[in-house]
Amino acid sequence: MVLRTFILTNLFLVVATNNYHCSHGTALMLMKRPAYEFSIKILDRVSHDTGGHFVFSPMSTWLQLMLLSDGARGTTFSEIWKVTRHHKMKCFRRKIRDILNITDKELKLINKRSSVIVVDKIMKVKKRFKMESEKHNGVRVLSVDFSDPEQAAAETNAVIESDMDGVITEGVYPTDFNYTVLLMMDTTYFRGDWIFPFNTVYTTLQPFYSQHDEYLGDVMMMNQISYYNLVDIPRIRARVLELPCSADNRVSMLVLLPIEGTVFDIFFSLKAIRLRTIFNLYKQNGKQLVNVKLPRFKIITEIDTLPELLYDMGVKRVFYPNLADLKGISNYGIYASLISQIADIEVIEKGITAKSVAEFLVTDKKTLTFNADRPFAFLIVDTKTEMILFAGSYSTPSLY
Repeated sequence: MVLRTFILTNLFLVVATNNYHCSHGTALMLMKRPAYEFSIKILDRVSHDTGGHFVFSPMSTWLQLMLLSDGARGTTFSEIWKVTRHHKMKCFRRKIRDILNITDKELKLINKRSSVIVVDKIMKVKKRFKMESEKHNGVRVLSVDFSDPEQAAAETNAVIESDMDGVITEGVYPTDFNYTVLLMMDTTYFRGDWIFPFNTVYTTLQPFYSQHDEYLGDVMMMNQISYYNLVDIPRIRARVLELPCSADNRVSMLVLLPIEGTVFDIFFSLKAIRLRTIFNLYKQNGKQLVNVKLPRFKIITEIDTLPELLYDMGVKRVFYPNLADLKGISNYGIYASLISQIADIEVIEKGITAKSVAEFLVTDKKTLTFNADRPFAFLIVDTKTEMILFAGSYSTPSLY
């Protein structure tokens, strides 16, 4: 089974808290909680904003915010910090940057990210901001002529296409350069093959229901029986299945099926636990024989309401020309105006090794069933750093 996720974003980066010895291990510990909390908060808002059918990369927005904070001053910085909770000490910020750079390299075969900060050349971006920003893997700071939108877009897209190995070729449009002086474009794609792939022979047309058992339409339901991690977590009122999608089990897709309530409740409920809680429960319970039924699906989501969502979270002054203080970027008055994200996820049957394919669907009384024939949420997570790379929910059935 294959997951392909593509994301384009216009704005943001992040980290953690207090008096600890500045080391790689401590920095990772301090990064996990604020990054997770930010991710869950914004996912909760995006879920409601999109009607519960979407894909989104919370880490892209978190990372961009931290980049932006490097150039923020005064109250503008404080507002961003209160939302990201990244560590204020330079040593910890450097360690977090190192962790993110190492993570990018370790996951480069399945996940790639590039951030392009584009500033109108008349704004004279500060050399220090450019130098510090480009210490982050994949970050480029460009000075282009915004008065020539066609050329500005062409130069920016050329960088994006190169950084994304041609997978993503267009991230900005000429109209994006009208009435603005700074753009932050984050582009990311994820391609992961299931370790336990689904056999297309067992993919069949099946009905898909609402949370209230109302028929919504048909889906192409994939089916497989194998040993998986599966637990019921009453605190979030969901059954959580792990589908590994990297050979070293570093990256997994967690599928969360509500036991009660709706898919809208899941991201709000996740505030009560950590990803480590889920993985600890997996260890306690061990793998079980599970009959997994999951729709093939493709979701493309464009979110252009991020300013409103972030404003609701507390990032406010950066959006006002008379209030934003981004003197660390330029001595001229600049502010954030355009923030959006386009994400694309595709889930199909392909796997890493053919020998993992279940040739026969054999069950017994001990076989559990995980039937995603109603709205569900999903998280694509890095189990090492506990970062949520992508997340979303599926609630509108379609044949794919």
